[in-house]
Amino acid sequence: MAPIDRALLEKYFNGECTPEEESLVYRWLDENDLDEYPDVHGERKHDRKQRKGWKQLSRLDEGLSAVPAPGSSYTARGRWWIAAAMLVVLMGVGFIYFNYFRGYEKEYTTSFGEVRSFRLADGTTVTLNACSVLKVRGDFGRKHRDVQLQGEACFDIHSQPGQAFTVHTGKLAVTALGTAFNVAAFADDPQIIVSLANGKVLVEKGDAPGVVLTPGEEVVYTRKNDYIEKGKFSFRKRFAWKQMIIYFDNANISEVLAKLERFYGVQFDINQLKSRQWRLTGEYSNPTLQEVMESLSFNYDFKYRIEAGKVILSEF
Repeated sequence: MAPIDRALLEKYFNGECTPEEESLVYRWLDENDLDEYPDVHGERKHDRKQRKGWKQLSRLDEGLSAVPAPGSSYTARGRWWIAAAMLVVLMGVGFIYFNYFRGYEKEYTTSFGEVRSFRLADGTTVTLNACSVLKVRGDFGRKHRDVQLQGEACFDIHSQPGQAFTVHTGKLAVTALGTAFNVAAFADDPQIIVSLANGKVLVEKGDAPGVVLTPGEEVVYTRKNDYIEKGKFSFRKRFAWKQMIIYFDNANISEVLAKLERFYGVQFDINQLKSRQWRLTGEYSNPTLQEVMESLSFNYDFKYRIEAGKVILSEF
């Protein structure tokens, strides 16, 4: 690719580039091929790319400091301004390299009512519940197997001797060597729950002693009082969502409506509802919103209406 010009770089750092122009900047930074850079002492490809980028910018700087065109004013102050501008450009390119080559994270996301399964580079299978995000760094599977989760996911870990698999969520880190487990960690839920189906996992919170789980055990971390509790769990309760089943076990109104909002992509308005003492136990197998609301309105004696993505509950 031809050397990049200063005008395009200035547009980029001023945030004025079109998506196509931004693409040109990234392509320029990533322009070399592998034949130009044989492996030397095990150095990484992106380190070699970074050095070439700095060299090209140095050549660009030499061009910018050439003799000014006739009629222009090229004072010491002008030379200082150009030097300062180039320093900003060079710092910015260093920032691009750090984020583009080192800090890149792939995101797997799900929307309302969506359950998605996929396989990571190491062979691990992940099933992601609705309204969830899993972040995976670009060097996943080489020096580490760490991921970040917001929401809920079930992990079927592919065993890789000598390299643990760790899920980071909130204040917790869940580490496994070869196992299947569920992590529920929605940002608006009061708890983070780690439930183990098979194998063995270690759940850690900061510098506190870790908790080891065996199949059928789970850890419940309560955010409000920063407390971890270990106990048994129901497989149906924790894993039913993978089959698009909405499961409730003595759930209060907040838990019920939060699950329904994630499943259907609606908002609930309960300002007109006086009685809110719900304790719901049961399950719905991939139902329509209308079916769920008919059932709830019968059990808890309220009326409802659905208007443009909002469900309004009120007294009779």
